[in-house]
Amino acid sequence: MQRLNFLTGLPRSGSTLLAAILRQNPAIEAGMTTPVGALTRMMRLAMSQNLEIDARLTDRQRINILRGVFDGYYRDCDRPIIFDTNRDWSARVPELLSLFDEVKLIAMVRDPAWIIDSLERIIRRDPLRQSRVAAPGANLDRRIEGVLGHDGILGAPMAALREVMFSDHATRLLVVEYDALCADPARILEQIYRFFDIPPHAHDFNHVEYREDGFDEVVHTPGLHTVSGPVRETARQTILPPDVFERASASAFWRRDITTGASRILLGGPDYSSSTLRNRATASPMS
Repeated sequence: MQRLNFLTGLPRSGSTLLAAILRQNPAIEAGMTTPVGALTRMMRLAMSQNLEIDARLTDRQRINILRGVFDGYYRDCDRPIIFDTNRDWSARVPELLSLFDEVKLIAMVRDPAWIIDSLERIIRRDPLRQSRVAAPGANLDRRIEGVLGHDGILGAPMAALREVMFSDHATRLLVVEYDALCADPARILEQIYRFFDIPPHAHDFNHVEYREDGFDEVVHTPGLHTVSGPVRETARQTILPPDVFERASASAFWRRDITTGASRILLGGPDYSSSTLRNRATASPMS
């Protein structure tokens, strides 16, 4: 019986990097966003919005149908531990709990200013094609407005993450900061394994490889899901104006002194543990 876990969080925050590391473990299947989240969302809506379908289905049948999507997608996978990736999972924890007895999620996060910086670098890398992550013809301010908007590539998952961090299900969530992972990957992976009750594995952090060139080509954003080389901290200057950077950075709510049931591994902040540990690593942001 395969064991399902869920990988979520913010864009350009290390979810692909973490998946690339996890999949080095022969017991773990992980990667970029799978179709499972979109398929189950569409099926759930169809079962509720179509009156003829809605009238003929019991709750047990709905559960069986939605579970069937997971089963069908992963049936041919021979790895016993699954991390299914979708930024939408953090907004759908009650739904997941109705399908599975045990649900745990890991959310990768990053200073929003550096997320925007990273997106801008990718967009500018290929100026002859219109990236699907930015509005056509928009200047920097308009692009950032779209990114942070209610349905934006960053605004939407930030709202979903905020919701679950202050919900009754917050204890099922582990929030991991990208810079903490880059600064001390061995220690962070040890804590991730502990949170998910997975036996330790010796990872090779000097040779982490993953790419999805076909998908990145479709969205006109080459390199969006490419991971190559060692996991390390890399300092650089931002390409954002100072006022834009500071305004975006201030929205990192998970770093504030807040009351939440979620576990957090932050750079220079508390680590996940059954007791209380401290991670005092320091690092500079990287792309």
